Amino acid sequence: MATTSAEIEIFTGLPAPAPPRPRVLLVGAALASGSAAMVLLTLVAIYIRLRSDVIASGDTWVPEGGVIQLTSGNMGMITLIMSAVTVAWFVYSLRNDDRPHAYMAAGLSILLGVAYIPTVVYGWQQLGLGAADSPQALMIFAITGLHVAMVGVGLLFVAVMGFRALGGQLTGRAAEGASAAALFWYVTVAVYAVVWYAITITK
Repeated sequence: MATTSAEIEIFTGLPAPAPPRPRVLLVGAALASGSAAMVLLTLVAIYIRLRSDVIASGDTWVPEGGVIQLTSGNMGMITLIMSAVTVAWFVYSLRNDDRPHAYMAAGLSILLGVAYIPTVVYGWQQLGLGAADSPQALMIFAITGLHVAMVGVGLLFVAVMGFRALGGQLTGRAAEGASAAALFWYVTVAVYAVVWYAITITK
């Protein structure tokens, strides 16, 4: 069937498609993770300032009856470091179209992220203080609780990207979603390293 000149003129008069925005998801993940990190690091700074004021006055920072366990904090740090490795494995596998290893890495990342949460809950139980018992306990619960929320968001992000990969949407160089999830997760782990040092190590 021959195409008339009128039909050709109609098609050539169409506007050009809008240029794709590069790395929108990656930039969004960077902004979101940066905002969450700023909130948590601000609380950590307030925590450190209050602790230095209390110690300077001659008192002990942790109230009587309160115990900050090294075990739960250290296990949480080790777990998140391992999850950072598996998230990097997830991105690497997708970029190399190695789907079996990508699925395995995504599953392990989610498993390790979920395993981190009981370590925090155990630390709360071993603290021996309620959130309303003292300003110190309130700060500890607020900082660690907000970080658990950040981990929850990161887990959801990785899970969504894992399901998208399972559906064949993330392939090779188009695996920007996995890179965005990995970026959010790396920031989450880095923030916990600060929290871990400020609360668990220095006490």
